[in-house]
Amino acid sequence: MAAIAILFFVKAVVLAFWITPLWDVPDETGHWAIVDDLARGRGFPLPGRSVVPSDVVSDWMRGKPAESPMGNWVAQHPPLYHLLAAPLLSAARGLTSDHQWLYRTPRLLSVICGAAALLLFFRAFLEASGDPLLSFAAAAGVGSTPMYSHMSSGTNHDIFLAFCGGLVALCWVRFERSGLFSDGLKTAAALSLAGTVKLSAVVLAAALWLLSLSRLATRGSRRLAQWIVIGATSVSLPALWTLRHWWLTGNTRVHPISREPFHFTSFLAYLREEPVVDHTFKNFFGLMGWTGTGGGSVRWFQISGLFLAPYLLLALAGSLGAAVWLWDRQSGHRRSRLLAGAAAAAVFGFCFLWLYARAEGSEPVKRLLYSALTAVPFLALPLLFGKRKASEAILSGSHFVFLVFSLAYLANSFEAYEIYGQMRATNGRYFFAVLPFLIFAFVFPAASVVRKGRWRDISLLLMLAVLFVNEAAFFLVKVIPFYRGGTP
Repeated sequence: MAAIAILFFVKAVVLAFWITPLWDVPDETGHWAIVDDLARGRGFPLPGRSVVPSDVVSDWMRGKPAESPMGNWVAQHPPLYHLLAAPLLSAARGLTSDHQWLYRTPRLLSVICGAAALLLFFRAFLEASGDPLLSFAAAAGVGSTPMYSHMSSGTNHDIFLAFCGGLVALCWVRFERSGLFSDGLKTAAALSLAGTVKLSAVVLAAALWLLSLSRLATRGSRRLAQWIVIGATSVSLPALWTLRHWWLTGNTRVHPISREPFHFTSFLAYLREEPVVDHTFKNFFGLMGWTGTGGGSVRWFQISGLFLAPYLLLALAGSLGAAVWLWDRQSGHRRSRLLAGAAAAAVFGFCFLWLYARAEGSEPVKRLLYSALTAVPFLALPLLFGKRKASEAILSGSHFVFLVFSLAYLANSFEAYEIYGQMRATNGRYFFAVLPFLIFAFVFPAASVVRKGRWRDISLLLMLAVLFVNEAAFFLVKVIPFYRGGTP
């Protein structure tokens, strides 16, 4: 695993400094501007006051001068990533005055985080499963995902958030196994740390906090008190950032909100008419480009065709395998099994026959996959609370995390749709916050359905080889020519 992490580090360095064009990673200009402000001692970012430096705007817009100072649209984000990247930029300024190198230097933090996160994922997977080869294949497979590599090559906080998500997963696995308050506090501290990178980590904190009550080893009022402390700790730092935002701006919301009342029927119509789920799935694995090669205009493409096929088939196998595993875990509880099965079947039928039947991505295989991903977590609901083996609690709890995070993600996307009048915020990279939990929820249950042995191990290594070759071919055939001005 260490060798894979080193290999990934080398790949990401090459991408960051010689292949991925400047500003072709999402919101890189805004994130670089925050790093620059901190490196120059200008303090934390603030919406409405922080701006993007004119030299960055000029480089981004291919020499076009800015008519007025450009406000920094990502200034609402917590600044931990930028605080850690600022010393790298300051050190680079002591070595060179070449702007092109200075613009790329903060990317090194994403490179380091991308490689280190693979090691954290592996450790969390190994402690959860006790299966070295499966843990290795799962963690190395993440490193062979184009979007993960792409984000590791730019100045953006999503890969650092994935790293923090790996730390959360490792602490949570240990808490599930021990039930100790001390391990619960470590999980809460990791969640709070993740919340200082991006506030979407608060959704993860809420899901894990709800799960933690039944796992604490103590009883009575002491258990309740410990549960409250864990919850308060997990949101403490992001709450302080939100309080600062309110104190300085008078607004507790750190991003634009829709003034329209929420209507469930409108929400369902949005999911039916717009390719929300399809774009999210494809963007999770590969949304290449942004506004760098377009000179400030959006220019990107999604992974598709043969290059998407391995991820599509693996996700389908994972969702169906997870369904089998969850159904089997409830064999001793006939009533809950029937209720969960009926709920999952109803959700699947509703999605397959109506919700996902019209929008882009309604091809039978995709519709089957997206309907299964929506329905399978409902099979996990009866397993969430009460006494369970730690290994079962980790996998079923991860389905709850996926369900809660997906609902929050879709609600945020729908709010953006109401604000802008078109589909926005379908960035699959948002799920990097819960990346290890996706592996727990779908890969591990599906793998446990297959009998351990030489053929299973060979299959895992072959799948890993396919992902490695597929990613390399995708960059060589599609991505690099696109960066050089071609069409994907």
